[in-house]
Amino acid sequence: MKTLLTALFFFFFLASLALPELTFPALAQSMTITGTMHRSSLEGGCWYLQSDVDRGRASGKQFELTGDTGIVYPLRVEGMHVVIEASPVKDAASTCMIGEIVRVTRRLDTVRYPTDLAIMAIEIDGTVHRTKSGVWYVKTSHGREYEFEKLPPKEYRHVGAALHQKYRVLLDKKSTKTGKDGVILSESPHPAKPLIKQRKYDIR
Repeated sequence: MKTLLTALFFFFFLASLALPELTFPALAQSMTITGTMHRSSLEGGCWYLQSDVDRGRASGKQFELTGDTGIVYPLRVEGMHVVIEASPVKDAASTCMIGEIVRVTRRLDTVRYPTDLAIMAIEIDGTVHRTKSGVWYVKTSHGREYEFEKLPPKEYRHVGAALHQKYRVLLDKKSTKTGKDGVILSESPHPAKPLIKQRKYDIR
């Protein structure tokens, strides 16, 4: 009996060595992904992880993250650099369809944090234009182009309108919709002062 048990033990041991993918399927599919979180405007806002370049088989790819909300939701910070352990989700579909869908099993580390983006008050002197997709922007006399975060004021809402104004501008091309030099934020710290009409005095 003891000899039979020993023989069975060695049989299963050798079988596990010959077919490791059948014995440990989860280990074969698990992968570590290092990358940066981003938010796309598709379908009302879709989050994805852009993996770092030269990081193994997950190099340079986009991943949609699913799994425990307690793990996934804290990752949704624009520009946050993270390391996660995940496994592919077979035959999965999503509304966004922006990358490979993976299930996050755990968060391994946070390497670096997003920095505050540069916002400056800039005196903008230029003309107003509109892209084919409907994005309003200003082309300055220096060749810089800044798109409006929201619709420009009505008096500037026509192509060719001259604009001379100081605005708060987010100087980050990644935050623009059309690859401009920055985004004109909706609030201006130095709005143009309305012209005061002088009273006409009777000189008689």
